[in-house]
Amino acid sequence: MKLNIRVIRSQDFLKVTPTGEIDLEASKRALLKLASEDSASRQHEILVDIRQTIGHLTLTEITELVEVMIDHRDSFRSKLAILARPGLGFDHAKFMELYANNRGFYVGAFMDFEETIKWLMDSSELTVEDRI
Repeated sequence: MKLNIRVIRSQDFLKVTPTGEIDLEASKRALLKLASEDSASRQHEILVDIRQTIGHLTLTEITELVEVMIDHRDSFRSKLAILARPGLGFDHAKFMELYANNRGFYVGAFMDFEETIKWLMDSSELTVEDRI
C-alpha cells in the first residue's frame, strides 16, 4: 500500500510574538501552508509531531486550529495524526481528536511513532463518503 505522509513539527508552524505568546493567526497560516505545499490536494496524510513543543496551546486555540483544518479539508487526504508526549500535550491532542472527529474530520492522537504510522496506514483507504 502506498502511503504519502507529510510530517509537520510544531516548531515549524507554531509562531510566537516577541513577548513569547503564541501568534495564533500566523500559526494557522503556517500550518495550512505546510500541509498543502509541494503536493496536490488529498495526496498525503499529515502527521503533526508536537513532542518537542515547549508550552501548550489552550483548548480555545486548539479548537480554532481544528476549525481551520476543517474549513480547508481539501488540503488533506483524509486524516491527521498528532504525535505527543505523555501529559498535558497528549491530553490536549486527545481533546483535538474528539473535537475534530465529532465534526467529521479524522484526527488521531498518539504517544508512539509506530502506532501513529500503523493508524495512518490502516485507515488510508477512507473514502470521501467516510469523511462526511
